[in-house]
Amino acid sequence: MKKRVFSKEHRRNLRDAHKGKKLSKEHKKKISESNKGKVFSKEHREKLRESRLGVAGYYKGKKLSKEHKKKISESNKGKVFSKEHKDKLRLASSYKISYINRMYPTFSKIEEIRYNPKKPDDKEIQVHCKNHNCANSKEQNGWFTPSKTQIYERIRGIEKIENDGCYFYCSEKCKNECPLYNLRPSLEKEIYYTESEHQTFRKVVLERDKYICQFCGQVATDVHHERPQKLEPFFALDPDFAWSCCEKCHYEKGHPTGDQCSTRNLASRVC
Repeated sequence: MKKRVFSKEHRRNLRDAHKGKKLSKEHKKKISESNKGKVFSKEHREKLRESRLGVAGYYKGKKLSKEHKKKISESNKGKVFSKEHKDKLRLASSYKISYINRMYPTFSKIEEIRYNPKKPDDKEIQVHCKNHNCANSKEQNGWFTPSKTQIYERIRGIEKIENDGCYFYCSEKCKNECPLYNLRPSLEKEIYYTESEHQTFRKVVLERDKYICQFCGQVATDVHHERPQKLEPFFALDPDFAWSCCEKCHYEKGHPTGDQCSTRNLASRVC
């Protein structure tokens, strides 16, 4: 059978006739098989790409179902994408300012964010560098584009951990030079006696009180200091200023809450 050759006008008419129509799976399969082995010009590939923008525009802003996402993930398995394509995917899946303001109000009050004015279509989020000496800092009216991980960790530090950490830094140099980086309060515990000294002191007090709680009369397991160690460490091992008590009474009566010399107030040396 002689192969039919259609004119350019006829092919254009066929294309216009099918424009906007949904093709069946069988039809798509035929087209795919007919194009196997063909080498298209750069212009033709560009036209095909532009013709698919309508489909991309249809899904833009819409939430995909789990099944649809799973199909996309499985279809991309084993594929190697170019750097340009990866950048587009990263931008497409990045946070949106409207979403951040709605979901993370505390973060929005602390951090000033904006879209990159040089790339308005990409919705690229920019922030200030925490290092005040950097050109990208708020003090010098500078901006830089953080990674998605940086945004996630900063939001997590403010909203979940509530330690106001994971500051934005535009480079490792800025991070290491910033005085706020890795700044932590001193957690060194003041030691008033050695472990062996404390065990000897504890044994003397418990044996003196015959292992009886001086509050409720139950079996004593703890030793309470009448004079707080943080305020008067000189009496930390003096049996005359300590008595035996059970664990419950130790923290209910020995270390009460409120405005008195509670454990919390003593730890911060407030009282």
